[in-house]
Amino acid sequence: FAPPVAAPLASSVDAPPQEFHGGLQQPRLGTAPDLPVTGSHTKYLRRQNKRERQQKQLTQEFNDVWRNHRGHFSIPTPKQAPSSFRNSMCPSGLALEHPAAATLLQYATSGCPTRTGQNWTKEMIEEAIERGPHVSATSAEAIEYFKSEIDQKVAAGQAKVVDWDDIKDNPPPELKISPLALVPHKSRKFRAILDLSFRLRLKSGEVAPSVNETSEKTAPKAACEQLGHVLNRIIYAFAEAADDAKIFMAKFDIKDGFWRLDCQESEEWNFAYVMPQEEGQPTRLVVPTSLQMGWIESPPFFCAASETGRDVAEDYVETNIGSQPEHKFEQYTAGGKDYEKLPPKKEGDLKYLLEVYVDDFISLAIPTSQEQLDHVARGVLQGIHDVFPENDDDAMDPIALKKLLKDDGKWLLEKEILGFIFDGDKKTIWLENSKREALLKVLKGWLRASRGDRPQGVPFDEFQSVISKIRHAFISIPAGKGLLSHCNDVMRTEPAFIHLHTNRELYDAIGSIRNFLHESIAQPTKCKQLVQGHPHYIGIEDASGHGVAGVVLGELDAVVPTVFRMEWPQEIRDELVSDTNPTGSITNSDLEFAGFLLLWLVMEEICPELMHKHVGMWSDNQPTVCWVKRMASKNSFLAKCILQIIALRQKN
Repeated sequence: FAPPVAAPLASSVDAPPQEFHGGLQQPRLGTAPDLPVTGSHTKYLRRQNKRERQQKQLTQEFNDVWRNHRGHFSIPTPKQAPSSFRNSMCPSGLALEHPAAATLLQYATSGCPTRTGQNWTKEMIEEAIERGPHVSATSAEAIEYFKSEIDQKVAAGQAKVVDWDDIKDNPPPELKISPLALVPHKSRKFRAILDLSFRLRLKSGEVAPSVNETSEKTAPKAACEQLGHVLNRIIYAFAEAADDAKIFMAKFDIKDGFWRLDCQESEEWNFAYVMPQEEGQPTRLVVPTSLQMGWIESPPFFCAASETGRDVAEDYVETNIGSQPEHKFEQYTAGGKDYEKLPPKKEGDLKYLLEVYVDDFISLAIPTSQEQLDHVARGVLQGIHDVFPENDDDAMDPIALKKLLKDDGKWLLEKEILGFIFDGDKKTIWLENSKREALLKVLKGWLRASRGDRPQGVPFDEFQSVISKIRHAFISIPAGKGLLSHCNDVMRTEPAFIHLHTNRELYDAIGSIRNFLHESIAQPTKCKQLVQGHPHYIGIEDASGHGVAGVVLGELDAVVPTVFRMEWPQEIRDELVSDTNPTGSITNSDLEFAGFLLLWLVMEEICPELMHKHVGMWSDNQPTVCWVKRMASKNSFLAKCILQIIALRQKN
């Protein structure tokens, strides 16, 4: 990883509010700053955001991701919080001092702005109702589960159920119908997701645009800015920690996430759907008043609240240790063998890092006492309740009691975070066991099905989904992305089926990917292997049509200064593309990249130890630099093969 983008928006303890108001504005495209941005513009907005993020990374000064506790923050006189609000989000306490306070107060009292484009015609509504829910929501088991869930939502005032016959003659102008899907979930039977990206094909042949496609982006543009960097910063924190440091981790989950924020009055009809029922029942519509999983604007609206909670929590942690009152959920954070080994009280430095990923509050701390861990836990818990008000009934509290009872909030040295297991003692990371085993099983099935007298292909949707999960898994495996170039080629062409038995390079790549995942069971990755750093050794190479040469030097570690050179065999020179040989199969860039591989092999031979070391390698060939930085190649077959070799060598 390159250094991550700077930490989340600083809280009021760090800088005056006016510096952050820009991030609270709704997004605008630079090419049309006066026009609203809708879901149909998402890909253009992503490109713009990527360019802006890269520019920030070029200009920012990278500091230690850990915060050193100083205890200099004093809590100001509390402001008066609203006596009434909608649903279960309303700023109070220190959250009222935050730059986002006015925005959150608007959401709490009036609801989140909901602009989903033109109203639907009655024809569109009737055809959407006739289509009904997604097939995943029509099984007897799914229907039974959903009935119990929607009863809870209705009781909580977060949804209502209406008979279509009662409103069909004069439906609300904002009414839109999207299909509901129920997908399996690890912590409960199903998760309900409203498919607001579904485009309805009408009987007339026209296509009705989806709700997401026509929704105007009105949520704060910086609300989700940090999501792609949370895991990077955590990995950096582990890599930067001293070898003898012990990193304690705790997590807190917001129960019912998006459901805690309401949309504006009467706008809830934009998110209606047909209630899954047995055949023969009258058609009923579910009309949720809360933000829905599946709406393009739900994450940024919610993250505006949760990111504020993170900032406020950091303010509370920066108070003097022992100055904050005990929290009702604090009991679930203490205990455990690692916690008990710490002295109850002891003077010493406290380092900590607070992160939030949508509804997951993640706390890391390097303490010298139990009191310090208790102090961080109190700060985080109170910070959450300053944005998501506490409930007297612990089971209904926004901080998920169910997860606390599973020890998610307990300070431990080993914990699952964002799909990976982190070890705070050894500073290692590996993919969550169940996810790794599931991937290994699928890959084994693919390889087995491609052999024999009647080989079978892999459906494209399945292939795309699994490769996406593998790409995520390779976050924890150095150079793993170097094995994916042949997979990327297949996904660009989007065939109906992928036949491994007719694509030897792809077959070999899938086999290597499976080996990488299997080896990670016995050899978790040191976080230091995943981050950039000043090089211990330096290598420089250059190649031409005649041969390759380079030098190897020591930087942080000593090595015998070495010069190497090698003449290319005649069969390679005969295949080099040139003015006299335009049909050759090897380009100059391919030779440069082969020289890069030779440089690595030379460094393996002469450097005393490369395990857990940083290496700086220089080349003056732009394609070579791009291939190595991305660990992928689009057009060069030889580069794809060399990347696989480099990945295998670096892993071993």
